[in-house]
Amino acid sequence: MSSWNAEPARHSKIILECRASSTFENKHTTLYANAELNVELECRASSTLKHKHTLFANAELNVELDCRASSTFKQKCTTVYPNVELNVELECRASSTFENKHTTLYANAELNVELECRASSTFENKHTTLYANAELNVELECRASSTFENKHTTLYANAELNVELECRASSSFKNYCTTLYPNVDLNVELECRASSTFKKYCSTLSPNVELNVELECRASSTFENKHTTLYANAELNVELKCRASSTFENKHTTLYAYAELNVELECRASSTSENKHTTLFANAELNVELECRASSTFKNYCTTLYPNVELNVELECRASSTFTKNCTTLSPNVQRISSFKNYCTTLYPNVELNVELECRASSSFKN
Repeated sequence: MSSWNAEPARHSKIILECRASSTFENKHTTLYANAELNVELECRASSTLKHKHTLFANAELNVELDCRASSTFKQKCTTVYPNVELNVELECRASSTFENKHTTLYANAELNVELECRASSTFENKHTTLYANAELNVELECRASSTFENKHTTLYANAELNVELECRASSSFKNYCTTLYPNVDLNVELECRASSTFKKYCSTLSPNVELNVELECRASSTFENKHTTLYANAELNVELKCRASSTFENKHTTLYAYAELNVELECRASSTSENKHTTLFANAELNVELECRASSTFKNYCTTLYPNVELNVELECRASSTFTKNCTTLSPNVQRISSFKNYCTTLYPNVELNVELECRASSSFKN
């Protein structure tokens, strides 16, 4: 440490090259503060490249770890501290496995992490934590024939995030347990245009989030978006579209107060659309259009509307099946039409309500 501090202006350039047929290892490298470092670890042989452990603060770092051989590339447990301009490109264009685990990026880091796996094997990016005030552009692309997984990504406040997770291959796309914290300009486009299953579970959106979530499944399999909770003061545009030949389900959506919501749940396929147990709280400008233009059953059960809600609910079923809306209750000051039967509907006072229930199909209409 004393010899290092005695020459703070010394430029360090470490070139470790292994072009032989054996093993290259660089373990436990510690880079101290205020060091302009260019570490190029290249292994162009047929063996293993390993770079483990820690990069300290205030270092302008450009670490290019390239493994273009036929073996395994691993970069584990890299910690990048504040005020670091980091460009880490981890590329594995070989025929083996690419793994980047447990990367922690701290505050005030301009980060561009491109993890690309264009080979024929597995791409995994697990447990990436991005802290506050980070301008992040994470593009995780898997264009190969194997599995793409991005699990447990946590995005903290004040992050301008553009996460495009695309799986255009023939396998499974999964994005589990994504948590978005307040004051995040988010554009998450999760697209699965392949022939397999698209799942996005357990997304929680906290207050003051301008969100545009487009979940599209244009494949021939199942689209599921379960347990989405939208908190207060969120301008939300959620378009859940299922244009495939399978099942569309959106269950247990809870919308809290002061949310400008436009939820369009459309099922234009040949299967079932269900929206159950939707609760709309007070002071919400809501436009819920539930449309089922397919050949199956449309059901909207147990909708509760609280006072001071400007509501326009248009439930239309233009298909050839049955439309059922049960258990809607209307309270005093309701204008009714004698030829229209409205069972068990309650409208609380001071509610401007326009409910048009139309069934233009060839089946039964019940309200």
